[in-house]
This record gives sequence, structure tokens and C-alpha cells, in this order.
Amino acid sequence: MSTINFAAREINCKIVYYGPGMSGKTTNLKHVFGKVPAHLRGEMVSLATEDERTLFFDFLPLDLGSVKGFKTRFHLYTVPGQVFYNASRKLILRGVDGIVFVADSAPDRLRANAESMRNLRENLVEHGIDIRDVPIVLQVNKRDLPGALPTDMIRAVIDPKKELPIFEATAHNGRGVFETLKLVSKLVLDRLSKAS
Repeated sequence: MSTINFAAREINCKIVYYGPGMSGKTTNLKHVFGKVPAHLRGEMVSLATEDERTLFFDFLPLDLGSVKGFKTRFHLYTVPGQVFYNASRKLILRGVDGIVFVADSAPDRLRANAESMRNLRENLVEHGIDIRDVPIVLQVNKRDLPGALPTDMIRAVIDPKKELPIFEATAHNGRGVFETLKLVSKLVLDRLSKAS
């Protein structure tokens, strides 16, 4: 859940990038961090394990507006992709306001995408969150790969009811990164406005 800093007149929102290992979650955050002006963002923090890393930073967007006169500050996090870091995944999901699910387009990653979405659902349930109650945007990444699976096939496995907004992306060159972030941010703000 978002937190309110009355002294600074800010609402702090948490967006988590979720998905299988090496799908492009970190690449998304690094691209955003590199493009957001320094005076609008905090430091990027990396918590490294032996095989994975979790990145997070915050930024204060100029063009996404305010809610009831409060500026909005977004804190972006990635989760470790490997299943054996599930305790970290659960911890990072605590207090989530919006999720970007980063799916991998590689032909051999369809099962990893499905397992990661199942894991996301399970972890949200453990936090008492219905997946329909949190804004989620599906980003199908690595669209430039030779032999990339069709987006419809990936979506059929991850979002068979076609309930989630979807973007194709190539995060390493920034294609689709900000479009995904803008939409999930807008959905979070819309939800906050309705709740207040």
C-alpha cells in the first residue's frame, strides 16, 4: 500500500518488476534510472546475492500529476528471478501498489514465464492480495531475439483471459520501457484517486 508523507506532501508508491530470471527486469530499471534526470531520482541500490541481484530506486515524476495536492514518488524494485529466492520475492512484494510482469520471449523460456506468474499469484495470496486488486502490466520483452515466441502464445500461457494490458519491449535499447512504466504508474494513481 502507498504511504503518505504529510510533511513533504508526497504519496510514495511501490512498483515491483516481477518475472523469471534474466527476463529483463534489471535492464528495465537501469534504462529508467539512466533516463530520469538526477534531480528527480534517488540512488540506485543493488542487493547482490551469489547468482542474482535486486535493484531499487525511487523517482519523482513530473508529468504524472498529483493526488489531492500531493506529489507522487514512485519506488521501483526488481525481484530475484530464481525460484530459490522466493523469500526475497515475498518480502519485496510487501506493500506493492503496482506490478510490471516482465516475460521473456526466448523460445525456451515459456515454462519459466508460466512458473513465475504462478509464483506471483501464490505470493500475493500469502500477502492477502487478490491479483485482480493490484494494477499489473504485462511486458513481453526481448522482442528482437531471433525466433522470439509470438506475443499471443506468451500471453496465452501467462494471461489466458487477456485481462492485463500488454506491451512488447526490447529493454536493452529502451523500446517499450517507458510506455510500460507510464501505464502501470497511471493505473496506480487512478486506483489511489478512487480510494481517496
